[in-house]
Amino acid sequence: MSHFLARILLIMTLAVPVYAAEAPPKPDTPAPETEATSGDKTKKSDTKKADKMALLKQTVDVSAVGIDKRLGSDWNELRKLTEKGRAKTKPTDKKADDKKDAFPDIFLAPTKKDNGGRPYQIGGPWTKDVGDYSSAQGQVLYATNGGVGIDRVTIIEWAHGTFSEKPEPPWWGGFRPEPHTGPWIKASGTGVPLGIARGITNWSNCGLMVFPNGLIASAGTCTAIATNPVLQLPPGKVPTAICVTNKSEFALVTVCDVKDKMKGQVAVIALTSTKPGFAHEWQIPHPGLPSVAMLAGMKLLGFVDLPGISIPTAISAVGNRGHTHTNGRTYKDFDLNSEGMRKDFREGGLSGMVSSAGWAVVAAGHEDKVAFIDLQPLFARYREMYLGSNESYAKTREQGPGDKQWPYTFDGDATAKPVVVNVQKVPEPTAVLAGIGWNDKARAYVACRDGRVAVFKVGNLATEQAVGANDVTAVEAVQVGRNPVSLAYHRYASEQVLVVCRGDREIDWIRTEGNTSTVIRRLRDERLLDPVHCEIAETHGIETSIITVCDFKGGKILNYRFSPANFVTNGGAKYGMGKDGTDEFECGGWLEFPGPPFAVCATNVN
Repeated sequence: MSHFLARILLIMTLAVPVYAAEAPPKPDTPAPETEATSGDKTKKSDTKKADKMALLKQTVDVSAVGIDKRLGSDWNELRKLTEKGRAKTKPTDKKADDKKDAFPDIFLAPTKKDNGGRPYQIGGPWTKDVGDYSSAQGQVLYATNGGVGIDRVTIIEWAHGTFSEKPEPPWWGGFRPEPHTGPWIKASGTGVPLGIARGITNWSNCGLMVFPNGLIASAGTCTAIATNPVLQLPPGKVPTAICVTNKSEFALVTVCDVKDKMKGQVAVIALTSTKPGFAHEWQIPHPGLPSVAMLAGMKLLGFVDLPGISIPTAISAVGNRGHTHTNGRTYKDFDLNSEGMRKDFREGGLSGMVSSAGWAVVAAGHEDKVAFIDLQPLFARYREMYLGSNESYAKTREQGPGDKQWPYTFDGDATAKPVVVNVQKVPEPTAVLAGIGWNDKARAYVACRDGRVAVFKVGNLATEQAVGANDVTAVEAVQVGRNPVSLAYHRYASEQVLVVCRGDREIDWIRTEGNTSTVIRRLRDERLLDPVHCEIAETHGIETSIITVCDFKGGKILNYRFSPANFVTNGGAKYGMGKDGTDEFECGGWLEFPGPPFAVCATNVN
């Protein structure tokens, strides 16, 4: 069989459209064991309500046992199954099997400390001059037997001529638990969130967490001290996952409406970021516009129904504008009350700031479905209101909680409501990612329990053009490690995504070029016991790539560097990886937790 034909057959077995804005196209050849359906006609969607409630309970269980079960088989479990299978067939060479299962011992950077300074691994010796200080901080979520499972952690830090690539407790501002937890932990009834998210293409000071009881809360860094807004979802709306659009305009939360026939929905929340006097943020509120996520408020706009889905399990969303150069200006410098400024945002040098379209991808792991949502109505409406006439901008100043107070709810203004345009049948999706490639390079990535990542073109979902039934197309399936449980952005390479494969104890890098996606790098290390989540660190003044990995059963997070460290604004010194500077990876070190960590979400510290 040719390589091309094999790829086509793999794609056909992976995804078949089950719903579209228009009549779904008929595939030339039906996918084996699947059929096109709509509404609630699939076998799994006909399960009894009691069964659905049991699945929902499993989906929102934040105990260590519950999270472990939801994540699926780890390497040890799969190895035992493999050994049982081998024993039933023929004797094996145990030495050969052990060699095959062996993991490399990645070089661990030695930690140094001098002159009473902070520990470091690269550079030195410590100098009195702090230099161009930079660090990254954020939250690590972990399961507990009670109490708070959220810590604030320093991921990396450059200061005084030294660079720490080892995760550490912050030297000031609070560590365990996350110091912003006070009031909203009391409101949540639990100290462990379901998930956490930040914008990816803008500096995003504060992240958003969602708790099983429907509370949404924020947390920042030692210098990102906002007003810590909270929002409570209405009764009966049980949250299952959260994401934030790439420039922190909106939060999208998947929910199951247990009061309305176990209906799957997406809650759409406008984010307000403002901090008077802060050098980088809006000085007055602009809900739903890009920001640096000094979060000051949230407003629930409404819910988008997910046809044929009861329990959504993952979500990711982006607008159609990425990072924009502003010639040294920040949000503090922008006055949208000025027609000249609005014109610059519409068609001038700042035209790339505000998205005019966008899209989201939602997985329903229990129901073998993935939905695609057109966010253009939302983004286009906000662009029109903020950047249009004096009259339209004036209406955005009339803010409040009412349906027809800005930002308008979908009941007050239905024109902004996103639309589900396509639902694909995909076998047991575990994670989704809306890629940050733009226009014709836009891709959706869907990890499947069977060890494949489906890659979808999204067509006009990523543009201002009208979306048709054929815009969402599965173009290929990439084989990765067993049981991929999460996907992550490569912060500095939009054509790459990272896949955390729990079943093989590895992280795979996928690069997409045109219609071809390939695995270009794999990280495996003997000290990395149970990877379930990862994130690439945000840097300032330093050019390097560092990945932070959550080791669930290992009870720790680890940092790995996979590119040279260049002290760009601090003398220009360069450092490779490994003992002689030529290795593919270097382990910076790890930080242990009192429970199994399952998510990390961090940002640059100003």
